[in-house]
Amino acid sequence: MPENLTSQTDSSPLLVCFGDSLTAGYQVQVETGMPLPDVPYGGLLQEWLGARGKISVKGICGETTSDMVTRFSRDVIDVGPSHTVILGGTNDLGWGVTPSTIITNLERCYTLALAAGVQPVGVTVPSIRAEGYDVGPLPAWLQAHLRYRLELNRLIAERCERLQMPCVDLFQGTSDPPSSFLAARFSSDGLHLNGAGYLMFARLVWNAVFADRFGACPA
Repeated sequence: MPENLTSQTDSSPLLVCFGDSLTAGYQVQVETGMPLPDVPYGGLLQEWLGARGKISVKGICGETTSDMVTRFSRDVIDVGPSHTVILGGTNDLGWGVTPSTIITNLERCYTLALAAGVQPVGVTVPSIRAEGYDVGPLPAWLQAHLRYRLELNRLIAERCERLQMPCVDLFQGTSDPPSSFLAARFSSDGLHLNGAGYLMFARLVWNAVFADRFGACPA
């Protein structure tokens, strides 16, 4: 598998952050529900890297993994990065797409990257948060949402292991045990992350991709 953490040309990005609104850094103000300025984790990576490498953020709000497959070659392969972090599946789950269909689309992106000499990095989808259900039995609809996320994340981890590629566990990194809910301190609306959540995302990616070459995460 690709291992060289260098850009193929001076103008090529070192890493492409590829995905949906969680890659774009979408967040909302809790009190009003109004959008706040995007805080893509790739922007934080760029700050930490400085002149040592270029980060490209290719996140589109609302996309499903089938949409991602359609533009993967254009937004990732054609620009020639050394690495790409691939996060998708949250919107699919919201539309009732099965984990087996989602992982098929994600694996297509993984294998396209590998075939082009680009190192893919998988990411588990984060949990959700529903206020008022922290204690007591969960309603059936909420149990189903958590169950599908856990199933999808198991499949993502399995594919990453099979393809010998890194896997960033964003679910584990941003959830509250033992409830498995998205932690309030990392969530803007129960579905998207907030500034602290995207900071955690960036730290996890740094540790998975850059730590061996550039040392500990600066933040």
